[in-house]
Amino acid sequence: MTIGDVINRVDELAPNQYSEEQKIRWLTGLDGKIFEEIIRTHQDPVRENFSVYEDTSCELLVPFPYAEDLYSWYLQAMIAAQNAESAKFEQLRVLYNDALKQYQDWYNRTHRPISGPRFWF
Repeated sequence: MTIGDVINRVDELAPNQYSEEQKIRWLTGLDGKIFEEIIRTHQDPVRENFSVYEDTSCELLVPFPYAEDLYSWYLQAMIAAQNAESAKFEQLRVLYNDALKQYQDWYNRTHRPISGPRFWF
């Protein structure tokens, strides 16, 4: 799924005043966290490093079937937060967190974690 796919979906579902560049920044920040906190903690990552997204043609990290909900809920939550729509933000935050947890659980089941040093006493 590309950044453009997510932005188009969100703009259809929740028309808003935020620029494409702002949405790209939000999605870059999210994927940067996913890369550092989930992907890099496991062996054989899908990428060796992560770089800032620059346009809507960039492919996002999370694959089908987790991507659509995760990214859509996230962008909608960010829009609600910026609009000070606290009740809407809270609902979207719960949906996003559930989608992220589903992806993280799948990733943990299907990828071997990196073994760190073990200390025996």
